[in-house]
Amino acid sequence: MQDISIKKLYAIVFLTGAIVMILELIGSRILAPTLGTSIFIWTSLIGIILGALSLGYYFGGHLADKNPNIKIFSSLIFFAGIFVFFIIVAKSYVLEISFLLGMKNGAVFSSIILFAIPAFFLGTVSPYAARLSMKKVEDSGKTIGNLYAVSTFGSIIGTFLTGFYLIPNFGSTNILYTIAIVLLLISLFIYHKKEKTVMLILAVIFIFGFSIISRAFNQEKYLVDEDSLYGHIRIYDTERIDGKTIRIMAVENFLDSGMILGSEELAFEYTRYYRLDNAFKKDVKKVVLFGGAAYSVAKDFLLRNTEGEIDVVEIDPKTTQFAEEYFNLDVENERLNIYHEDARMFLNNASRNNTDKYDVVYNDAFSSNCSAPFHLTTREAVEKIYNILDDDGVYIMNVISAISGEKSEFFRAEYKTISEKFENVFVFSIGEAFLVNSGLVQNIIVVATKGDVEINDIIENNRDEETRNLLDHYWKYKIEVEDIETLTDDYAPVDYYASKLCIF
Repeated sequence: MQDISIKKLYAIVFLTGAIVMILELIGSRILAPTLGTSIFIWTSLIGIILGALSLGYYFGGHLADKNPNIKIFSSLIFFAGIFVFFIIVAKSYVLEISFLLGMKNGAVFSSIILFAIPAFFLGTVSPYAARLSMKKVEDSGKTIGNLYAVSTFGSIIGTFLTGFYLIPNFGSTNILYTIAIVLLLISLFIYHKKEKTVMLILAVIFIFGFSIISRAFNQEKYLVDEDSLYGHIRIYDTERIDGKTIRIMAVENFLDSGMILGSEELAFEYTRYYRLDNAFKKDVKKVVLFGGAAYSVAKDFLLRNTEGEIDVVEIDPKTTQFAEEYFNLDVENERLNIYHEDARMFLNNASRNNTDKYDVVYNDAFSSNCSAPFHLTTREAVEKIYNILDDDGVYIMNVISAISGEKSEFFRAEYKTISEKFENVFVFSIGEAFLVNSGLVQNIIVVATKGDVEINDIIENNRDEETRNLLDHYWKYKIEVEDIETLTDDYAPVDYYASKLCIF
């Protein structure tokens, strides 16, 4: 058995421990544009990587006992690096297949194909290093404990480094390139021969070339295609059926917001229903919107209410930056106040501080795909929304669901949750009635009022043509909620409900 110093082994297990966690966190960024960021994504990634690591620990320990030498140790790390490169090359093809498998199955499939093998080889490092470092049986416990402590410390550093520095400043692909090259350099550092070095250089050149061509092709399709602290953002232009060109902001592959180029007209039908605010409350002056994205709803409010003021709570500063650059957002507008924070934190503070009340609260926040952030859907959140509204205030929420049938669970749970606090809750179906009855997933607008409101009077007395057209979509039928649970901070299976709604 060839020797390697204990200090070198400590450095190696520290770096590979860090890389394991970097790989896991970057994995969520790779899957997010196609599959979202739901609990199913994290469950799949953590479960598959832990399983692969366990197999690596088992295999590495047995292999080290049979043949403990630095050449094999070097090869294990070499293959870990090669399969990290494989992630870069294969991710787009694997994710295309994953999309067709649905959210849960796609998450498991892509986690296995992309991350299981590099995690397996990384798992072999610590037990193999422990065997190489073994000098005396009497010190074996101490030696193994030290190595695993160093590896775990590396994982801690890798976690904070990735979340606080790498992801905010570098793209996922660049980070993958870096950790792959680091692994290959570690392999050469442990054991190198001329033939191995030449093979490594040729492999890196091929993968770099393939990736550069692929990224250049993708860049042509998008005005923006990059990660932020909170998600993957894509901006692109496309043509509607009516021939109008619209600019889309997609976050985690979800069509989050958009605008018609050269027009103030709203791009998405459901956003027009926020204009129901004036039907349920006259003289709307101060409102708050959860979820800014491209700020189409906020811009429309400022156009409609020339004296109104809107607070927009948008968690991601990047979307605000891109809204200013690509969607004509005027961030200097004195009637627009932007808060870059989580909407629930904003609610907590506003409710606790008893600040000025709002005439209307709009909720257009989504975490991924069809899923709303669960902590904005619960009884506790609704209570806080109620508290920040005027005595005759209005809450308007966009829900993606079906109204009836097996895909209606999220809507019915949210309807029940809101109805427990608000005196009047009204539902507007964006689709035609016969489509709604079929259980079709669509945008549903929920309007809740604190004051006593008679919906029939509003419908009969409204003279504005557009508002009358919107009011025509009022859902007059009973909504069954007896078999569904109220959403609470303790129990809110929103991701589970969402997994039934969308193919992705």
